[in-house]
Amino acid sequence: MAATHRAYLLGPVLALALLPSNLVAAAVPLLMAEWDVSAAGIGWVFSAYQVGYLVGVVFLLPLTDRVRTGLVITGCAAVTSVAFILFPVLAHDVVSASALRVLGGLGLAGIYMPGVRVVAGAVPARSRGFAVGAYVSSFYLGAAVSLWLTGLLLPHTGWRGAGLGMGLVSVLAVPIAWFATRFAGAPSGGRSRLDLSVLRAPGVLRVILGYTGHSWELYVFRGWLAAYLAAVLSSQGLERTVAASAGSQWAALMSGLGTVGVWLGGSLSDRLGRARTALGVAAASGLLSLVFGFLGSAPWPLLLVAGMAYGLAISADSAVYSTSVTELAPPGRLGSAQAIQALCGFGATVIAPVAAGFALDFGLGWPGVFILGGVVGLGLATSLLPLTRANHGKLAKEVP
Repeated sequence: MAATHRAYLLGPVLALALLPSNLVAAAVPLLMAEWDVSAAGIGWVFSAYQVGYLVGVVFLLPLTDRVRTGLVITGCAAVTSVAFILFPVLAHDVVSASALRVLGGLGLAGIYMPGVRVVAGAVPARSRGFAVGAYVSSFYLGAAVSLWLTGLLLPHTGWRGAGLGMGLVSVLAVPIAWFATRFAGAPSGGRSRLDLSVLRAPGVLRVILGYTGHSWELYVFRGWLAAYLAAVLSSQGLERTVAASAGSQWAALMSGLGTVGVWLGGSLSDRLGRARTALGVAAASGLLSLVFGFLGSAPWPLLLVAGMAYGLAISADSAVYSTSVTELAPPGRLGSAQAIQALCGFGATVIAPVAAGFALDFGLGWPGVFILGGVVGLGLATSLLPLTRANHGKLAKEVP
C-alpha cells in the first residue's frame, strides 16, 4: 500500500481512540446525581482529559522531531485505550474519574498532532488542506459517534456498561496505528525538547492564537451541548435519563456535522488561503454562538437547524490551523511548534468547560454559556488579519 494511502488509515485510528471520550459529556445529568457534584465539578472531570493532553504534548510532540512518529502514535493508542477501559471500573467520584481522564488525554496527545504531521508530510502542498482536513474530520467523527453511541446505550447498560464497551472497541486503534505508520521514516534529527524560539517564525504565533480561540469555543460547545439539549427536553416533560439519552444523540448529530465542516474548510483553504478561510469561518461560528443559547424556548425544529449550522461552522477552521502550523514551522522544529499549538489550544479547552460551568452556577443560564464561547473565539481570530493580507496558504512549503 502506498505511503499516502497508509497515512489516511490514521483517520480511523484517531476516531477509534476518541470513541469513549464523550462518555462524561453524554452522561452529565447522571454523573452529577450519582456523585452529588456541581456543574463546575463535573466540568473538571470533562477538562481532566485536556489536562492529560497538555502534559503529554510538552514531552511527546518535541520527541517526534527525533524519534519515529509511528512509535509514538502506536504506544499512545494503547495508553488511551487502557485508560478508557479502566474508567467505568474505577471511577467513583470526581477525583478518581479525573485521574483516569488525565491518562486518556495523555494518550491522545501522542496520536492527534503527530498524526497531522504524518499526513501533511505524505501529500503535496497543493492538496495538503484537503488531506489534513480528512484526517482531522475523524476527530469530529469519533467524538460525535461517542456522544451518539453513549446516548443509545445509556438506557440499556448504564454509563458504566457503555464506557466499558466503547473502551474495548477502541483497542482496535493499536494494530491499525502500527500498520499505518510503518512507512514513516525517522525525523531529520531536530531537538527532542520544547523550543519556544519557534514562536518568532513569521505567522506562527498568530495562527496559534487563532487556534486557541477556536479550541475555546469548540469545547464550550462540545462540553455542554448535550446537557443543554437534555435540559430543553426535560423542560418539555421528558424523564431525566430519557432526556440525557435523547440530548446526547441530537448533540451527536450536530457535532457530527463537524466531520463535513472540517473537510470543507481544509479544502477551501487550498483555494482561498489558510488565514482568509479561518477568519471567515470564525466569524460565522462566533455569530451563531451569540444567539444559540437563547433558543432553548424556541420551537424544537428551529433549535435543531441552528445547532446543525453551528456544528458545521464551529469545526470548519480546525484543519486550517493545523495545516498552517506544519507549513510555517522552521525546519527541525515542527514538533515544538505543534506542542505550543496544542498547549495553547488545549489549555483553552481545560478552562472553557469549567468557565461555562461557573456561568451556569452563577445564574447566567445557557445564553451566557454560549456567548462566553463565541466572544473569546471571535476575539482571538482577529490575530489572523495580517496573514489574510499576505494571502497565507497559497504558497506553502513542504513539511519536514
